[in-house]
Amino acid sequence: GLYRFETAPDPLGEGPGPTPQELLANFVHEPTVAQVRDASIRYAEVHPEKITSWRTQARLKALVPKFNFTADTNLTDFRHWDSGTSPDSLLRGEKDVDWSANVTWELGDFVWSADQTSIDVRSKLMVELRDDIVDEVTRTYFERRRLQVLLLTDPPADQQKLLEKELRLQELTALLDGLTGSYFSRHAHGTQKN
Repeated sequence: GLYRFETAPDPLGEGPGPTPQELLANFVHEPTVAQVRDASIRYAEVHPEKITSWRTQARLKALVPKFNFTADTNLTDFRHWDSGTSPDSLLRGEKDVDWSANVTWELGDFVWSADQTSIDVRSKLMVELRDDIVDEVTRTYFERRRLQVLLLTDPPADQQKLLEKELRLQELTALLDGLTGSYFSRHAHGTQKN
């Protein structure tokens, strides 16, 4: 008269489920979305300080002078036929060398440099690229987090569906690694390799 009854373990146990804060506490070992965004901006080299540096360098360019040096030899008079008493003689004349050197400063570059137009165009493109990267990182980060919470709160009973969700989780992790130069994986498990 003994009966054996097996049940599938409930991942969250009996009683009220965990609060959102308790669920999210499972992921404190992973970088925050702000850290991942910063890593992606550094990796793509689209940080705002780069534009500021370009503008500063364009202004400082006015301090560097432009050097110009030219030298020329007048070859027409270097050798000539004697037109005097012995016309069949080739005479060597004086070597005629002209040279000049110039140093100029473009002091107007302190106020406005022609490079500023190029910097403005590149900075606009950089801001657009940075926004695209931040959007992609944020979307991928939170899609991954939703999937992690779903696997904790309601894991699929079917092994095939569970495998698909686990593979999707690995895919999202790989996407974050691709956007951050592997920063995400290096910092996700408490290991901080630089």
